[in-house]
Amino acid sequence: MQSIYVPTGQRVNITLSDGTNVWLNACSEMTYPASFSEDIRRVSLKGEAYFDVRKDEEHPFVVRTRFGEVTVLGTAFNINAYNDADACYTTLVYGKVNFSTPDQNTITLAPGEQAVASSRGIEKRVVDVNEYIGWAQGVYVFNNRRLGDIMKTFERWYDVHVYYEKESLRDLTYSGDLQRYGTINTFLNALELTGDIYYRINGRNILIYENE
Repeated sequence: MQSIYVPTGQRVNITLSDGTNVWLNACSEMTYPASFSEDIRRVSLKGEAYFDVRKDEEHPFVVRTRFGEVTVLGTAFNINAYNDADACYTTLVYGKVNFSTPDQNTITLAPGEQAVASSRGIEKRVVDVNEYIGWAQGVYVFNNRRLGDIMKTFERWYDVHVYYEKESLRDLTYSGDLQRYGTINTFLNALELTGDIYYRINGRNILIYENE
């Protein structure tokens, strides 16, 4: 087995021995065999990855996370399962996948559906796929997303730390998109135009204040 870790501010594209293509997002780690030799093609993930799995009906592809396992034959899907998050998000682009929790609850996803697994259980919902896979193409798309969740992603992308004058600022919601290789100031300046907040930057620290 071998592991690959993607540091803050980067993303990595690799091709596994079976031809499966994987994009790994910042602060993510994947453990996988140099060559698949068992009946099941199994990898382990901490963080976020986009998988385009090479179809092989005799050898299912399994991604193991601390929230559960995703099992597929040939498909494209995204998994967001960071260790510091309280939920895992599995989003299907095409094909079909099964998500199984450690207590053996299993749901099947169709294209455009997402499984959300947490300590509260597992649920299925319909989503805008682009919002969850855009990062692999270098674009972050967000629709009515909490500021706290947006900035958590940007902390990984830009190697910064975000602090809030008030905890309630984390719950402000925004929609838009940002090119990954643009500067974070582009997004912060747009936030200021809403009139909700203003910001200050001190080294790698971003301070968010409420506009009164």
